[in-house]
Amino acid sequence: MTIASTPTPTIPYDEPADLLGLAELMCALRHCAQLPGLLIRVTPDLDGNAEAFGSRCDRAPRIGLGADLLTDSDSLPLYGVLAHEIAHHALNHGDTRPFWRNPAWLAKAALLGGLIMRLPLPVLAVLVCIVLTAALASARRERLQEYDADTHAVRLLDAAGLPGRRMVAAALADLADEPPGYRLIGWAFDGHPSARARRRTLATGRPARRLRWALLWQRTPNPTTAPGFTCSACGLGCPDGNGREVSA
Repeated sequence: MTIASTPTPTIPYDEPADLLGLAELMCALRHCAQLPGLLIRVTPDLDGNAEAFGSRCDRAPRIGLGADLLTDSDSLPLYGVLAHEIAHHALNHGDTRPFWRNPAWLAKAALLGGLIMRLPLPVLAVLVCIVLTAALASARRERLQEYDADTHAVRLLDAAGLPGRRMVAAALADLADEPPGYRLIGWAFDGHPSARARRRTLATGRPARRLRWALLWQRTPNPTTAPGFTCSACGLGCPDGNGREVSA
């Protein structure tokens, strides 16, 4: 696991987060999620947000961490956000399919081809409906991934001996509520559910609503336990290493 900082202007820390404790937590969560490694990059560009992404070069799981998250004296939202992003990697949400296996891309290509070939209007209307349906389905899939990442983040934090549900709830509590127009129809085309919907789903303790057969094909790995934030490989939390014990 590596924590790297981009060469950007100095971050004005008023009450900086305990980076050593953060490294110990990330090491524990990485083991709980059974990830081979983890690279965290701190950047002010994300403000108070975070994102999970990968690289085609080495395929190491990566997390972009907004610098504003480190200035909060309350560490619960920060830990909840990071656990959520690690859960994305653990659930393989970052894996992108080739464009020829992407229904949304295929639908757009078919519509573009129809426009070039000047197909009849009824055929183009059908293609437009297919493009719209594929876009809605893709957004729905991404929203379900956000719900599942929240749920799995609770499991990962619990496996590390921390109050998972309280930490994830603290992270969701910091999210601003969307305007009424978004809650009415805008959410259907967005890959992120509303903050209110995420908080409501987390409170139920059940997976987000979906077709029953969809859960049969969903693979959710069971987290391993990492009590005490110890890692002999990284030297964190070990008496003879550079880390120190962190109480849950």
